[in-house]
Amino acid sequence: MQIAKSCCGLPLAVVIIAGILSTTEQDGWKEYAERLSTRILNASDQCKHMLELSYRHIPDYLKPCLLYFVAFLQGLEIPMQKLIWLWIAEGLVQQVEHKELEEVAEGYMNDLIGRSLVMVAKKTSIGGIKTCRVHDLIHEFLATKGRVENFLQLLHGYDGLYTFCESYNTRRLCIYSKQEYFEKSRLFCPQIRGLMFFPHGEVYPIQPCDSFFIFRICKLLKVLDLGEVVFGEHFPAEIEMLVELRYLAIGGKMQSIPSSIAKLYNLKIFLVKGFKVTIMLPDTIWNMTNLRHISVNWSMGKVSLVNGILENNSVLYNLSSISNILLYHGQSMEKILMKFPNIRKLKFHLFVSKDCVPYCSRIVKMDHLSRLESLSVTLMWAQKCRLQFHFPSSLRKLHLFFFSWNMISRIWELPNLEVLTLSSDSADKERTWEIPVEVEFPNLRILHLRSLGITRWTGSGDHFPRLQKLILQSCGMKEIPSCLGSTSSLEKIEVCGCSPSVERLVREIQEEQDTEDLQIDILTS
Repeated sequence: MQIAKSCCGLPLAVVIIAGILSTTEQDGWKEYAERLSTRILNASDQCKHMLELSYRHIPDYLKPCLLYFVAFLQGLEIPMQKLIWLWIAEGLVQQVEHKELEEVAEGYMNDLIGRSLVMVAKKTSIGGIKTCRVHDLIHEFLATKGRVENFLQLLHGYDGLYTFCESYNTRRLCIYSKQEYFEKSRLFCPQIRGLMFFPHGEVYPIQPCDSFFIFRICKLLKVLDLGEVVFGEHFPAEIEMLVELRYLAIGGKMQSIPSSIAKLYNLKIFLVKGFKVTIMLPDTIWNMTNLRHISVNWSMGKVSLVNGILENNSVLYNLSSISNILLYHGQSMEKILMKFPNIRKLKFHLFVSKDCVPYCSRIVKMDHLSRLESLSVTLMWAQKCRLQFHFPSSLRKLHLFFFSWNMISRIWELPNLEVLTLSSDSADKERTWEIPVEVEFPNLRILHLRSLGITRWTGSGDHFPRLQKLILQSCGMKEIPSCLGSTSSLEKIEVCGCSPSVERLVREIQEEQDTEDLQIDILTS
């Protein structure tokens, strides 16, 4: 009762103190009650006092992780993946035996959420955390802490940059300003370890960024995020001087990454936001054995390697994810896939030349990637080759674009699959997708069918015992499996841009289930 009174009826105060007590033995509650009642404070100050108690209560290894939320604007939803990558790059995540750093970091995040210091904003399709945020008052508290403890400072606009009292020992800066202000500021922080810049008040700068002063002065940088900045046609070669980098995000109109990128031997996260159709990654990328994540956004990163060189290159045992790469089907592709045996998330475009379609092998071996959980494949000219994929049984998410139906039988063999997207098939308009009676997707929770040419989708068995969400988009089917009507786990069916026949079939499922728990959303486009 004494603790409840100390909350002054403030919801945030209640949440904060609940987070403290949830991680404290009950015989220690009295101590907190005494701490809260020894001072007579107004409501705002009482909240700040409770935040101070909560901050002191969390383990030391969690404090810098929490302070990193200051790098993002107040009220902003923060991508969980980006935050975890920053923690890892900074060395804030402790190595635990038999666990990946990403798994340990997720545990950190869950701990902060359990202490009511962080809120989940959005969840992933399978229930994980997609985005998160902190309360505005907590953000203000952390911003003050970050500044006092010289952990991180947040600068806004022209005034923030030009009134900033530069400190020789400034450790981290996060700047939200126009690019021209950033360039003219010529910040002198030789001891800085982290620099994140985001153009504020403009969509994308027209002029290429002049940031040579960063590379000349800030040679101790571990984190450099310039992903929202345009660097022109050429990758800034001066970056090779920043040999301490662990996290690099860069944007520009460049068509290739120079081989000198391999001088950044310590690099763990490499993110490129390109403005060209293709960005060439150099052969030397395979020598960067500390890499954990490679992502090329707004483009297709193209790994073009000579077969004879591959055998002499290193294996990227630490690589956990790689997104948006363009691979050519053939022997070199199989050798490339062998170079990251511990990959967990893979997104690629598979290209088969028109000329070699009659001669190419039909088998794409991926079953050796025993830790792969998420796979997205876009097939380019590959439908005519009728490829057979050997998927690893570890897959939890599978997205196929421009696929051929002969691949489907391999999907039936995936016992751990939870999310399946089938988009833009190569079917004739009168094709039927018939699921054999013995086939079951035991763990499938989300099924997304988009722009499929099939007119009949049939099945008479209990194919989807755990299906929760069905999405039908731009489909014209006249029949769907009757078992959907008896799938008790089904919570939502979303229909978008489909024919009237699909809408009618979905309504029939709702009537058959005879429950208000099944949500039906029908959108026109």
